[in-house]
Amino acid sequence: MSNISLDKETFYRRMKRLYAAWKSAANDSNNDDVLAKVDCLVSCVGVDEDTLYSKSTAFQTWLFGYELPDTITVLTEHSMCFLASKKKIEFLRQIENGKEETDLPPVKLLIRDRNDKDKENFSKLIQEIKKSKSGKTLGVFAKDNYPGEFCESWKNLMKLEKFENIDISSSVALLTAPKEDSEIITIKKACLVTVDVFTKYLKDQIMEIIDSDKKVKHSKLAEGVEAAISDKKYVTGVDTSQVDMCYPPIIQSGGNYSLKFSAVSDKNHLHFGSIVCSLGARYKSYCSNIVRTLLVNPTDEIQSNYNFLVNLEEEVMKNLVAGAKLSAVYEAGLAMAKKEKPELVDNLNKSFGFAMGIEFRESSIVIGPKTNIVAKKGMVFNINIGLANLTNKAATEKEGKTYALFIGDTVLVNEEQPASLLTQSKKKIKNIGIFLKDDDEEEEEEKENKTEILEVNGQLS
Repeated sequence: MSNISLDKETFYRRMKRLYAAWKSAANDSNNDDVLAKVDCLVSCVGVDEDTLYSKSTAFQTWLFGYELPDTITVLTEHSMCFLASKKKIEFLRQIENGKEETDLPPVKLLIRDRNDKDKENFSKLIQEIKKSKSGKTLGVFAKDNYPGEFCESWKNLMKLEKFENIDISSSVALLTAPKEDSEIITIKKACLVTVDVFTKYLKDQIMEIIDSDKKVKHSKLAEGVEAAISDKKYVTGVDTSQVDMCYPPIIQSGGNYSLKFSAVSDKNHLHFGSIVCSLGARYKSYCSNIVRTLLVNPTDEIQSNYNFLVNLEEEVMKNLVAGAKLSAVYEAGLAMAKKEKPELVDNLNKSFGFAMGIEFRESSIVIGPKTNIVAKKGMVFNINIGLANLTNKAATEKEGKTYALFIGDTVLVNEEQPASLLTQSKKKIKNIGIFLKDDDEEEEEEKENKTEILEVNGQLS
């Protein structure tokens, strides 16, 4: 790891942002930011293969560009301490000599010691904590709970010391939500991958299945998408070794729909009606997402409901500008829904998206009725708007009776103009509608064509 470069400039710039936010929260008596109450910031990252996202690893990636398992970070008033294995400390040595950074305390690096199971190292870290401000309250990422001896020993020691823990997850999320230019470039690349895989692979696959009337399971299609993201045939212009999925792709049709990103592609065959596709690629740890609904022979009512959804997304993007309260952005969308299609308001999802970045979903920054957070320039959102449990009155088969419509995009917040669309894949009816002719119609059309030819020939003779 020692030969991997760490962007020292980025580390110090972002660390200054963190310390400045901490200081200003502490100095402002009217500030309700929890950072004001903490004496130091503590994070312990272990090894957990099952956890794709965590606040602690996102924080590490934001600072260092990499995840560092089995590492403890203790940020105090007087020091920035890191305890890790010899290899990781060699990597972190690149930030050690920041003497010129007078706004920040010095970096202290501790190498793990297996002999005493880090007893002495832990003791040094506790001394640093106790010297910081009142030395009693730790700012932690409360939901992160890593298994393994290293993290367990540290946790047990923290309990014995009777420190008070305060969750700083949402404060750090808010601090890191406005993206720097370099982060936006990376997210744009992730979006290109997502759009490429959807348009060049998934959409084509579905058209082919419908065209040749094949029976293919949703789960099989999802597996194909997972393979396509590292295939240079579909993904161009990025290093495919740095690409992975944000979550397992979700393909739903035939009456069973869940408009959540925790949904799973089931083993039912693709039904040629309303086909909801959700997929998101990560590039260099940054997330993107797209949701599209493909409609096969949609009735006029289904088309009307779908067009309404597209217009509603535009309305949300129009209101999602720097300075707008997220609850107001949600209310603007809801007001439009009540005016244009009041009968569908109950079918709408309860929020219209969330902030994203290194983590796929930032649960504290949601476009919903209760979010008082204000949008800032450079924030990236995953807007997703859906209608569930709709009834297709014209359906003749059971699978087509209930349908859902879902659209979603990755967007960037600007000043004084609507949010910019980063997942540029067309979604008007003419782009997502698949209109099939049945045999009778084709025969009828052939007859008409023949009649026209005879008439033309008749005129010529």
